Amino acid sequence: MRLTWAFALAIAIGTLTPAAQLPDAPGSDKLHHIIGFFALCLPLALSQTVKMWKLAAWTLAFGGAIEFIQPYINRSGEWADVIADGIGIALAIGLGLARIELVKTRS
Repeated sequence: MRLTWAFALAIAIGTLTPAAQLPDAPGSDKLHHIIGFFALCLPLALSQTVKMWKLAAWTLAFGGAIEFIQPYINRSGEWADVIADGIGIALAIGLGLARIELVKTRS
């Protein structure tokens, strides 16, 4: 759970810092969203401590809230970023569900 909170804090800082203050990072903005939200969801998805649909809903709402806030700090909020967040979430939850199935078949 601590790792998830650490990732959430890192995402919040990175996405809510005015763009002029951020260093250049390699890769595309959408790839950063996919990786960030994958990392955010993966620890909980693998630990099976939450229902996957709740994890998906809360993390997607977090991404949506960020995009809603960004215009107020001179950044652009984009629906495409929320879609990229959703891709990262889906990948993490997919791995979590695959792990659950693998554990079931071994039992």
